[in-house]
Amino acid sequence: MYRCTIDAKSPYHVELPEARERDKVHQLAEAFVVYDLTLPPAQQCPYTAELIELLAQCPAYQQDRQQSEAQRTVASESLKVLDRHAQKLIEEMYFCLRVHLLDEPYRMEEWGFDLKQTTGHIIWPRGRTGRMALLSIYIKQELSRPAALRLTRPNLEDVIVLRDEIKAIQAASRAGYTRRKKSNAIGYALSRQMTECLRAAGVFLISRRFNYRITHDLEKWGFKVVKRVSRAGNGALS
Repeated sequence: MYRCTIDAKSPYHVELPEARERDKVHQLAEAFVVYDLTLPPAQQCPYTAELIELLAQCPAYQQDRQQSEAQRTVASESLKVLDRHAQKLIEEMYFCLRVHLLDEPYRMEEWGFDLKQTTGHIIWPRGRTGRMALLSIYIKQELSRPAALRLTRPNLEDVIVLRDEIKAIQAASRAGYTRRKKSNAIGYALSRQMTECLRAAGVFLISRRFNYRITHDLEKWGFKVVKRVSRAGNGALS
């Protein structure tokens, strides 16, 4: 996509990072701008202003990306803690129900517990989805009963708070994922624009400044000039 042959007989070619290599693209753009601005205005590359404008958009995207990643990390760690709490609470619910329904164990299904038809043994919920489904059925069942007949352990309010807290953190995790996905899309678009601009700037320098010759002087702008071994890759000027 970014292959451009200008000096076909040159023993060198210029390597350009691809848009997906965002950090490398950003570093090259910064190096280009830093050096080009040391030159007299009349000698500066016409693409420098565009690169400056693109670089100015990066901090907001990078901050949003970091914040969204931090949001997802915090949510993930919090969910792990709550998952362990939920498992212990479900075990407590089960043992209390066993005592309460000693003569009617099959009724445990009314509180969300699955039982094997052949043995009557409990089938423990799998994963967070299974635990959340059980908690919701348990809460609904207990709320449908007169307060005086509700189980005293575990405390129903504790079960409700835990279920709702897990829901809230799951929502935060999804929001963080959506935010990060959006930030990544913005970051890739910026990187792609910078890559195209750097390619155009490289072509300008080789053609106008160095008379269609690839030279190590391009390294002053941050470009990587390497010995041509074989056909240059996609991200190259040769």
